Amino acid sequence: MDQAVAKNLKGFLQELGYPFDSISALLDSGNMTRYFNSKWLKSSHSFAILDQKATDEQLLACSDVSNIYQFVPPYFAALSSKNGLQAIERLSSYEQLIGPIEIGTFKEGEKLRVHISYLDDSRKNSRFSLLVDQISLISLLRTGTGKLIKPLSIGSKFNYGKKITEYLGLSSQSCHDNYLVFSKSNLLKPFLTQNDIMWNFMEPGLKKYISDLKVDPPFKAIVQNTLFKLIAGGNFQLKDVANALEISPRTVQRWLKNEGTSYKEQVNEVQKILALNLLQDATLNTAEVSFLVGFNNVTTFYKAFKRWTGKTVLKYRHQMIINKNSINAAS
Repeated sequence: MDQAVAKNLKGFLQELGYPFDSISALLDSGNMTRYFNSKWLKSSHSFAILDQKATDEQLLACSDVSNIYQFVPPYFAALSSKNGLQAIERLSSYEQLIGPIEIGTFKEGEKLRVHISYLDDSRKNSRFSLLVDQISLISLLRTGTGKLIKPLSIGSKFNYGKKITEYLGLSSQSCHDNYLVFSKSNLLKPFLTQNDIMWNFMEPGLKKYISDLKVDPPFKAIVQNTLFKLIAGGNFQLKDVANALEISPRTVQRWLKNEGTSYKEQVNEVQKILALNLLQDATLNTAEVSFLVGFNNVTTFYKAFKRWTGKTVLKYRHQMIINKNSINAAS
């Protein structure tokens, strides 16, 4: 990012009344560039201040892709896509140029679930960071199509606030995962912003930036995101993941062991994340959820869920209904 773009970005943020005056280190263009371009801002102190002082109006403005795409190459590239499916694919490929993020996708029939995970604790525990990433994705689809695209469902452990809920057009779900669900019909709507010439121009540079970043995310994060894509198809044995990653099964096991985990533990983690969220969908019965997360036998799924959560499936679903009614009543 050149100095002119950095200056424009700083001006945009200051016009919003952003609380960066409380984070003096961010105000010099070098550090500003790191946050919005090819380096990671790892200061948990900075995110803590943003969580405390940034208003929801400011958060929404900073999530508006029409305001920020010129500062953030991955969003520029995503807007050049032919539709939302391709845009999400491109964003997931180059999101690490913005921050330590992994985006996984999971197909549910005519729906697509998008899972966001962070590779550092400062973002993992930041409401500001997560909501900006989720809302920016929605804004990307709306900006690209020129239509009011709404997710079918959205959730995290954070409170979304009244103004954000109004923007989303639906109430959020309280859960342990960071996710959004979209209908494939919405994701296949053509982008008015499609620009193959710009994409062909940008792609080599983005690939070089990723290579120069030289970031090795935890191998378990890579395995988890591969599992998100494979579980829905029913082929998620160790050999299937190894083939998808183009390495040997023994290498997968060895690298996971080096990180203090195992392939079985990663499968259980992804199945748990998916089950917790899919069970919130009232249109799916338990047998369907069991199948979607890779179980051939509902009884086995019941036992696994009790082992993961200490709750029965029925108790969990009842609690989700109570929570949803409470949120709706409050709004």
